[in-house]
Amino acid sequence: MKVQRFVISAPGQRDLKILRPVPTPSSPWGALESLRLTPWGTLIPVVDGEAFSHALHGYFPPLLRVLGRPPAASALKVPEPYRVCAQHSRRCPLAGPDCQPGAKLPDCYDPPGLDSEEAKLAAAVVALAWAEGRYVVVVEGDEFSL
Repeated sequence: MKVQRFVISAPGQRDLKILRPVPTPSSPWGALESLRLTPWGTLIPVVDGEAFSHALHGYFPPLLRVLGRPPAASALKVPEPYRVCAQHSRRCPLAGPDCQPGAKLPDCYDPPGLDSEEAKLAAAVVALAWAEGRYVVVVEGDEFSL
């Protein structure tokens, strides 16, 4: 799965941990395309390329306006039929209250309610990113480099 992980920092600002899919020629959603029309996709903000570029160069405000809620809050917004691990009721040895998107999500999380293996993998990557305090964004539009 092609995604990029960033830690963006600037003097006097808090560090922002970001995960973004590598865009494909047909979609800025890249490896997360299978989530775009699902309840998971509604929780992933689409960021303007210019705002993202500004953040990479140390100017955060345009990106912060779009990010909205913190990653942990996004994890809690996943609707019920898509939350609790699909393996939870199958006598999983790790089954417990943390087997849903949140701060203590186990690495073995298997997202329920999604049609394809591609979507399940994408949702697991997103959930684990949120668990580590990482914002997940899709960058749309032209970016710049100084």
